[in-house]
Amino acid sequence: MPDDPWERCADALARLEDRLKSPIDRTLFPETADDLLQRLNAISALAIYFPADQLLCRRGQSLAGDPDLRCQHPVTESSSLAIHLWLQSSPPPDAATKQAIEEALPAIGNLLVAAVARIGLAQSQHELDALTELSDQLFAEGDADVRLHHIAAALAKSLRVDRLSLLRRSDARYVMIGCSVQARFDRRADQVWRTQKVAQAIDQELDARTSSVITLEHEDGDAIESFLRAGNATQLQATRLGADRILVIGECFESIPLDATKRGTGDLSPLRRQLFDAALADVLRRQGEKTWGRWRSTWQKPAARWRLAAAVAVLLVLCLYPMTIRVAADGRIVPQTQTVVHAPVDGQIARLECESGMEVTSGQVLCVFSSHDLELEITRLGGELITVEEQLQIAATRRGDESGQDIGSDRRVLEARRGGLRRQIALLEKRRDQLVVHSPIAGIVTLLMPDEDLGGLQTPRPVQRGDAVIRVINPADGYRVELDVPDREVGYVLAALERQTDDPVECRFRLRSQPQRQRRGTLLGLDPSASLDRFGRLIVAASVQPHEHDITFNADSGVVGWIDCNPAAAGFVLSRKVIEQLRLWGWL
Repeated sequence: MPDDPWERCADALARLEDRLKSPIDRTLFPETADDLLQRLNAISALAIYFPADQLLCRRGQSLAGDPDLRCQHPVTESSSLAIHLWLQSSPPPDAATKQAIEEALPAIGNLLVAAVARIGLAQSQHELDALTELSDQLFAEGDADVRLHHIAAALAKSLRVDRLSLLRRSDARYVMIGCSVQARFDRRADQVWRTQKVAQAIDQELDARTSSVITLEHEDGDAIESFLRAGNATQLQATRLGADRILVIGECFESIPLDATKRGTGDLSPLRRQLFDAALADVLRRQGEKTWGRWRSTWQKPAARWRLAAAVAVLLVLCLYPMTIRVAADGRIVPQTQTVVHAPVDGQIARLECESGMEVTSGQVLCVFSSHDLELEITRLGGELITVEEQLQIAATRRGDESGQDIGSDRRVLEARRGGLRRQIALLEKRRDQLVVHSPIAGIVTLLMPDEDLGGLQTPRPVQRGDAVIRVINPADGYRVELDVPDREVGYVLAALERQTDDPVECRFRLRSQPQRQRRGTLLGLDPSASLDRFGRLIVAASVQPHEHDITFNADSGVVGWIDCNPAAAGFVLSRKVIEQLRLWGWL
């Protein structure tokens, strides 16, 4: 190594120039400082700053106080590179050495400025390459779900989080549209539901803070803590993109062994943020255009246009073409003239004077009922009457000291009692006479409670008061149809009856025994009260007068009928069952 300080400074400059001829990085600055300390013994410490207030490297002894030599070289309009030198205090350098260092220091600074420019250019090129690669990844062709997955994965890498979710603002809530874990996710999953639920709390935290990217932990509210515990996460990173329409939520997990210095400390540069905003806007725009384009391309086909025209025609028919509302109901054939004999007392049928199918005349005896209780009551009252009459005979033959006034009083009491007993017996005998039932009309007899195994009704037979025993019908007066209209259909029938004065309500029915023949009739009216059928359903009986009668009509024959009510739109008539059910549920 030469002893001349000028040669040593020249040698240091030459070595720095040689380094600049090869690829360089930030290690150039500490290597240059070490070389200067090694070649120039007069230098005890050296520090390089870029910008002027940020230390790049420091070599040599740590000396207090201001530097002995310094120089500052502008790099850009707002930044500069500074070099500070501390010389040896003992022995101090001679004047020639100090002069050589002072004159070499600006040249070294100029070379380091060139190095800074080259390193900055290399970093800019690296960042540009990274942005180009990111742009290719974000704007790659694919469907919306795949592209949103790529955007979420790139954001997760930039923010250094383990899982990232993209949520789009929809009115007052957020809807998850993308995830870094998988391209297609189940929107009904618990994790998706929890993320959408916590989004409102995170959105409020972003409004309350000034930073564009915030970090949230367990101490930032109950909603945040609950979300972190449910997902086994330690912290959240959150920001907004896409003109604040997209909320970004990143999660850092405990279970993944990441370096603590790298977890959740990422940030988005302005260029990267603009790139992500453009990618999201492009995906959402294409998503809308894709839906509209699919519809437009579909309806441009002639076949699709024909289908659309057919659908419109069907819709017009359903809305404008009138159809008659038909109310279906089950029913039976009922005689116009009939009478039913009911048991007048609890007892038994003592004697039956008719049988099924027998023709009877008006006033003919049908059956005789008997009541054991009634007979016992008549017998008891008859016994009391005999006792009272004997007491009257004894009172008439009394002699002795008793006064005539007392005898007269006893006789009056006994006579009053005898009169009451005779009236009671006469009333009970009249009731017994009523147990002999006569037919009020002429007609044909039907036994309503026959013994099926014996082919008739055997007497004596026990009955209870009110039991239907015998029915007499007059077939010569004709028959009518009685339909059981469901309660929910009564409104249509009532509306049809309101126009009956102008146009009678037509009905159609079929006998169950002759389903191949359809008969017609006219609706006479509805019963004023409802009842329950054998299935427990609420019904209202409707009377129908047939237009014709034939010998196939038998009492209680089953029928299936339809009542033609008012006309309505075909769509309503065909779907009224569904509409009625929706109205029942309160949806219409």
